[in-house]
Amino acid sequence: MRISRTTVCWSLVFFLATPCFLHAQEKNTQDMRKSCRDFVQGFYDWYVPKTLKDNPGNTSDLALKYKSHAFSPELLRQLKEDSAAQAKVPGEIVGLDSDPYLNSQDPGERYVAGKITTKGDRCWVEVYGIWSGKKSEKPNVVPELMLKDVHWVFVNFHYPEFGDLLSILKNLREGRRKHSN
Repeated sequence: MRISRTTVCWSLVFFLATPCFLHAQEKNTQDMRKSCRDFVQGFYDWYVPKTLKDNPGNTSDLALKYKSHAFSPELLRQLKEDSAAQAKVPGEIVGLDSDPYLNSQDPGERYVAGKITTKGDRCWVEVYGIWSGKKSEKPNVVPELMLKDVHWVFVNFHYPEFGDLLSILKNLREGRRKHSN
């Protein structure tokens, strides 16, 4: 069996290029995690101080108004729908009854991004609340993000002990429909 020079050359190129490709892929993953972490931390650094002030209405609506670009169109639509339903019946709870971005009714002093998991164009960031200077042992919320047109958007928020925001919004919407019939 005779091996051609072309085969040898291409084999050598492939052999030498593989470590470069793997290094580039690892760097892209690291860059992706860093940009996701920075996006999430930036959102919480902007949002949490607003929750600590006296605001008329739901503080979570401020994010929908001023940071709508940070949410996927579907999540934004469902959050606005829930907020509008709640606004129609003050004094009754027909929508979310805690902050969907903090998973809390009483916000911490601040929130910090922790462990990051990526898969494809998705990113999950564990977010921990800080109360009296101490970080919670478990994440309070795990935002799920998607890379869309070179920037991150929230597509869901997962709650370690309660499921996820999209499922909760769906259940609330179905409950309102049943109650109105």
